[in-house]
Amino acid sequence: MRHIDMIGTPLDHARSPDLLNRSFRDRGEAITVVRRELAPDDLAAYAAGVRQDREAIGAIVTTPLKQAVLAHLDQQSALVSLLGACNCIRFGEDGWVGVNFDGFGFLAAHAAIDDAGMGGKRVLLVGCGGAGSAIAASLVEEADIALTLCDIDHDRAAAFARRLVAFAPTGRIQTTLAPAGAFDLVINASTVGMHPGDPSPIPAKTVASAGIVADIVTVPDTALKRLAADLNKPVLIGDAMVAGQIALFRRFLLGDARTERDALNTKEA
Repeated sequence: MRHIDMIGTPLDHARSPDLLNRSFRDRGEAITVVRRELAPDDLAAYAAGVRQDREAIGAIVTTPLKQAVLAHLDQQSALVSLLGACNCIRFGEDGWVGVNFDGFGFLAAHAAIDDAGMGGKRVLLVGCGGAGSAIAASLVEEADIALTLCDIDHDRAAAFARRLVAFAPTGRIQTTLAPAGAFDLVINASTVGMHPGDPSPIPAKTVASAGIVADIVTVPDTALKRLAADLNKPVLIGDAMVAGQIALFRRFLLGDARTERDALNTKEA
C-alpha cells in the first residue's frame, strides 16, 4: 500500500497520523500513515532504504529530526533554509523536496478563532526555537504585523530577527528582553509549561492586554492556559496547530507543489 511515514521520536502522542489517516479513509484513498520511531543515528539507514520503496509517498518529520533531515534533501524551500528545519518531505522523481508547515498550521488555527485576519496586529512571540521561529516566519511572510520576539537567550532572538528581516524585508520586527507590553496576540512557543510547577512565561498584565493567547506546549494544563482562562481570553493550543497543517500536508504530498506557498495556493488534493 502507498504510505506516508511519520518519523521522529517519541511518536506515541503524535496526532498527525490519525488525522491524515481519517482524511484518507473519508475519501476512499488507499494510503496510510505509518509511525516510524527514528533517532538521528537511524536517519541515514532509513533514507537509504526508503529511496528504494516505490510505495513511499513522503514523510512528516518531527522532533528530533527536523534539522538532521536537511542533509538528506535534494531540494528545500526558502523557508526551510531560513529555519534550518523541515517538517514535511515529498519523495518523487525529482528527489526529496522539503518544506515546513509548522507556522502555517498556526495561521490556520488562528483563522479558525479570529476571522478578522492577522493584518495590523501587534504580536508577542516568546521562544525562538524550532516551532517559534517557524511561526514567526509565517506570520511576517503572510501579514503586515508588528512582531516582538523574546527568548531567554537574547542573542539567539537577535540573530533570528536579523535573518527574519532579510527573509521579509518589509516586516516590522523587534526583540525585547522581557515579555512586557500591550499586544493583540501573545504566543508561548517556549518549553515553559512542559513541567508541573512551571510559571507562566508571559506575565498576567501582558496576557490581560491581549485579544488572543496561544500556548503551543502540548501539556493540556499550563499556568499560561489557566491564566488565560481566568481572564476569559480565547486560547489557541498546539493541537489546533497540528490540525491546521493536515490540508497542507495533503496538498504537498499528493501534488506537485515545491514550496509552502504553492501548497497554500493549491486546491485540496
